Amino acid sequence: MGAAHTTKVIEKMENSQTSNNREKTEGQSRVNSRARPLSIEGPSSMNNTEPQVLEPLPNQPRQPTNLQGLLRFAMEATNSQNVTSDIPFQPMDEERQEFLKQTLSSLSCNIIEELQKSIKVLSNVIDLRPDDDTSQHESALEKIADFVDNIDIANDFYKIGGFSIFGPCLNSPHSSIRWRAADVIAELAQNNPFCQERFLETGLFPILLNMIDTDPAETVRIKALYAVSCIVREHPMSLKYMDINDGYSILLRAMQSSIKKLQIKSAFLLSSLCSKENVNDLKLTLVNMGLIEQATGLLAIGDLLPEIRDQLLNILDGLTNDNFFPALKECRRPELCLQSTIERYIKDLKQEENPDQIDVCYRLLNKVFTDQDTNQER
Repeated sequence: MGAAHTTKVIEKMENSQTSNNREKTEGQSRVNSRARPLSIEGPSSMNNTEPQVLEPLPNQPRQPTNLQGLLRFAMEATNSQNVTSDIPFQPMDEERQEFLKQTLSSLSCNIIEELQKSIKVLSNVIDLRPDDDTSQHESALEKIADFVDNIDIANDFYKIGGFSIFGPCLNSPHSSIRWRAADVIAELAQNNPFCQERFLETGLFPILLNMIDTDPAETVRIKALYAVSCIVREHPMSLKYMDINDGYSILLRAMQSSIKKLQIKSAFLLSSLCSKENVNDLKLTLVNMGLIEQATGLLAIGDLLPEIRDQLLNILDGLTNDNFFPALKECRRPELCLQSTIERYIKDLKQEENPDQIDVCYRLLNKVFTDQDTNQER
């Protein structure tokens, strides 16, 4: 029993010493941690307090800049890894080299050459009959659309004669070609002053406006309006062409269309135009054409998509900006019942939790009906 007691005492002393050493080590670690600056550092070693300096690996292949370089990079990187394999490496024969070369070439393309090929395909659009297969021509237009979203390529497309395809395409008996051509025009013109001006010069603008108004295909009418919108936005010169070609009347008729997308897009474009600064002449034209009466009439119906409703309210807000008197006078016509319509929409918008359009409604009430109590609790 004495020997057993002695053994237990020795074990307790050893455990106590081990615990003290652990606490001392952890305490030192916490002190070191508090002493380090707040930065991202790698884990430190208990036996090595010197920071580890990372040296770049020698003989690393240069970063690739093209597909051929990528292949060379992969091969050189693999060779530098000293990878062991049971498969013996042998020089590549000429047949495989040629196959690899052709494969790499197929992964890259000359964009201008591809555009020229598409233009050539579309050069005979005028000869297509209503029952002809148009899949090749549709693919050519889709390929052009994929490339010309880049502004530099869009400008190059004009310079290589690409705009020559649009007249025949827009007049094609095939709606699939007409709407794709209008879609390409939209891609070219969007935020691109150079192409916007070229479209106005080439006489395509009136064709697009007429397509909005009269084309029998719904998709064509929508895409034509999209193209007109891209030509007009942020391009003041185009407003003259809208006026000359009765474009505003076409937009008003589109807003009354049974095609919902056409309604939305035309209302959005009119809203955008009305919200510009220093466009009182345009606003007077639209007021005299009955835009306020049309907008308030549509709003009074009540069964509108939220997107259309919001744009109609924005149109009224834009026309009455800067206290433009002709618009204010028109909005105050008692038979339009605009005040009660706006107050009804405020209740609906509160249920939708749409604070932006609620602000538009209150702003309209304050501008148009200043002599009435519009200080309602929001």
